[in-house]
Amino acid sequence: MKSMIYLDGQKRKYKGNLHTHSTRSDGQYAPEVVMKAYKDKGYDFMCLSDHEIYFKSDAYDDDRFIMLDGYEMACEMSWQKTGQQYHIHGLLDRSLQSNSEFEHDEEHAKPDYASLDTIQSLIDEMRDKGNLTIMNHPEWSRNKAEDLLSLQGYFAVEIYNHQSELDEAVGYGVRHWDYLLKNGRKVFGIAADDSHGGEIDTAISEFFGGWVSVEAEKLEQQSIIDSLKSGHYYSSNGPEIYDFRVEDGFLRIECSPVKFIKFITHPYNGRALYHKDASPISQGSYRVEGREQYIRVECVDFEGNVAWSNPIFPADLR
Repeated sequence: MKSMIYLDGQKRKYKGNLHTHSTRSDGQYAPEVVMKAYKDKGYDFMCLSDHEIYFKSDAYDDDRFIMLDGYEMACEMSWQKTGQQYHIHGLLDRSLQSNSEFEHDEEHAKPDYASLDTIQSLIDEMRDKGNLTIMNHPEWSRNKAEDLLSLQGYFAVEIYNHQSELDEAVGYGVRHWDYLLKNGRKVFGIAADDSHGGEIDTAISEFFGGWVSVEAEKLEQQSIIDSLKSGHYYSSNGPEIYDFRVEDGFLRIECSPVKFIKFITHPYNGRALYHKDASPISQGSYRVEGREQYIRVECVDFEGNVAWSNPIFPADLR
């Protein structure tokens, strides 16, 4: 079995929020206010994913904070016909070499829903225009897991949406993620805020509740995008993951002090690590048998917050 480093504890990681809104669509605060809030909170990057209007500017970038180009696209007419909505996130990926990228502030009209083919065509169009795509808040959207399985061309699904969890208790998309993984889809997970408004810096706020931590070569749009596509990041609403690798046949993880480290596998049962006196645990390992379809790890702290690794696929290590 090959060794593989997914996250290297010796390398820099950049903290970012991929999903939030401003007055450019249905957010409460002007873009500059939102950007300053995340920058002041120590984030390294963010995306203003306003509805149907593209953000594409480096005017706010400096050597310690950048804005990712992107937007959020919706097809809400589907709700009347299927009980589902579809919100799809686009992030500019120049490796797709599109010759029809969106311009800054360009609007993208919502399609009229006819069938699931409408959503596939929308994903395809977003990719044709140079976007890496994510299926946003599947639980809030009442997405059927089997419908997500039939759709192609997205690289990740939102497994935690902070605003949806705070307001309507439907923020976790982990069951959709596992369904996709169990059915052979190699798809990554994303945690994000989806903040729209309310007080910014209170103890419980729509802001600063879900993020990704990306191990990239530098703080630059394409470098961040490349690391996202390769899975060199983790998602969290609390704990941190420092190191994550396969070495000598074991999957090893190092994290901030937590209550549980859970190795989740399919089709076999996984393993939970903890101390019986409930003292903190900050590292663990799991022997990779090689027959697992995938293995992912959850680091759960004493308040129930989680850091999610991306899945590894043992077949790739043969």
